[in-house]
Amino acid sequence: MTLVIAELKKLLGGRLVLDGASLSAGRGEAVAIFGDNGAGKSTLLRILAGVLDADRGHATLDGASILGSRAPARAHVGYVPEAADAPAHLSPRELAALVAALKRVSLPDEALVDRLGLRAYWDRPFGGLSLGQRRRSCLCAALLGDVRLLLLDEPTNGLDAAGVRELAALVRERREADTTVLVATHDPGFAEAIAATRVRLSAGKLRAD
Repeated sequence: MTLVIAELKKLLGGRLVLDGASLSAGRGEAVAIFGDNGAGKSTLLRILAGVLDADRGHATLDGASILGSRAPARAHVGYVPEAADAPAHLSPRELAALVAALKRVSLPDEALVDRLGLRAYWDRPFGGLSLGQRRRSCLCAALLGDVRLLLLDEPTNGLDAAGVRELAALVRERREADTTVLVATHDPGFAEAIAATRVRLSAGKLRAD
């Protein structure tokens, strides 16, 4: 298995949000995580993205740990948070340049910028962008480099129908290129569009949905 999550535990605000969450996904597989608001979907993705530390447990990508911001395998992880936020003064171009510098990879090619519809606001500050525009910008940055694990938190929020279709097509292409995709979502139609395996996060554990 490319992605292995084993017995992740996380206590937040005195509540055990993750209580032994475990999951395995193969190369090129998409997994859609469903669950009630507050179930811990975003917390799980933030841990896998290195934004939060787990209290206990392991997560590996191709056998190497991805937990913690300094894990070398983190260079192969792309992440789009639910709010798709970035410093308000940065433009999408500057965000992409920052991520490229941190990962030591090339800037996005012109075809990706155009495909995601970023050209019209490529140099506008994030603070003046809509949620959908911010989401497209963060997706562009998340796809930079050799991404083997793509983490998407409520990716269809803020996108119009055409944007959702384009996102689904892009995810399917990434799957064909052997990228594992983990999606936290409330959107069963999107999960179906990307042919994702469905699981549910409940009481801190992941189970088949």
